[in-house]
This record gives sequence, structure tokens and C-alpha cells, in this order.
Amino acid sequence: MTFIECKLFHLRHLPTDIIPPSLGILNSNTKERTMLDILSKIQYRPTTENYQQLMLTFLQGIVEGVRAEADPYKADWKYHCIEEIILEYGQFMEGGQAQQIGIPQQCYHNCLSMLFEPENPDDLLYCEGFALSDQVNVYPVQHAWVYIEEQVIDVTWNQLSPCYFGIAFNRQWIIEKRLERQTNKDPKVNFFNYESPFTINLLKHGLPDEALHNYSC
Repeated sequence: MTFIECKLFHLRHLPTDIIPPSLGILNSNTKERTMLDILSKIQYRPTTENYQQLMLTFLQGIVEGVRAEADPYKADWKYHCIEEIILEYGQFMEGGQAQQIGIPQQCYHNCLSMLFEPENPDDLLYCEGFALSDQVNVYPVQHAWVYIEEQVIDVTWNQLSPCYFGIAFNRQWIIEKRLERQTNKDPKVNFFNYESPFTINLLKHGLPDEALHNYSC
């Protein structure tokens, strides 16, 4: 079995809770082509220097696969998939420390809860995006972490990822929207989930300026 065949087999058999979300909305033929195209561009045994390129290659490949299907329902949407909106607004973030104080596999709940704890500093930010995990070899997985003083604090994993790419949200906006979504009985915790009406609205219209953390402040 070749390297690409091995990785393709691995990607096909990822647990459903960690597979890149937009692969699940592609038809089987487009999904296969997208995975093959991505894997053909990913280097074997990536080094620290090319983790970021691996991340971008993976996310951009999924965006290209989704747009190739040309879903007429999404013709007037600003973004066609979660990966596309994260590529637009996201940035790479440096690892700081891993403190597995939260519930395993509950990264969104763990990180959002920290914003509501009065003992935590006001400049603690909630971030959502993708990270590389040893659990799934070199494939980026959807993940959440908190960010303070320009460093990642991962409260869900027991070791830092070599690469975090995501959006740092304005603290007040994220708190307000979290409470609003709870009031509206939104079934999902994370902000980028195809089963959430909130996410569909973001894909249609994009993020408002006030949603993003202002790094100049």
C-alpha cells in the first residue's frame, strides 16, 4: 500500500466526531477526489516548519472540493463551508501550555465555560478553528482553545498541538451570542456546526466586525 493509499484509508475510517466537518457534506465521488488531491500535496512526516503549510493545504483542499459541487442552494452564500470562513478570518496561534482541566472531547464546553468564570482574567479569549492532533496523525481536526497574552492554553488535550489555526473572538460578543443561542435552544455548543442555524447564518453573511478580537487594543 502506498503512502497516499494508507493515508486515504486512515482518513476514510476516522471517527465521525473528529472527521473534518465539510467532508461529510460532499457526495462520495467529490469526497474521494478531494481527499486524494489533499493527500497528494501533504508531505510525509511533516516537520515543525511545514505544519502550517499542511494545515492550509488541508483546509484549502476541502474548500475547493465543496465549491466544486456548486450547490445551487448556496449560490448567494458568502461562504460555502466552515473551513472557508475560518480560512478568511483565522490566524496561526503559538502554543503556550496544555492544562487538561476540562472534560475530554468537550473542548467547546470547556473553553466557553472559562469565559463565565469570574476568577479568570478579562483578556482571556475564546478561539475556534482547527488543530493537529496525535490522535488522528497529521489531519487537522475541529477544535477550541483559549488564548491569552498571545499564547494558546489548551484545557482539553494533555499536550499542545504543533499547529493551531483559528479565530480569536471578541470576548463580549462571544458571551452575548452564547447566551442568545441558549435562549433560542440552539442544540450545539460550538459556533461552527452545520446543525446550528447560527452557523448557517454566519456562512450566508460572514462574521460581523464586532465578533473579532481587536489585537490593537
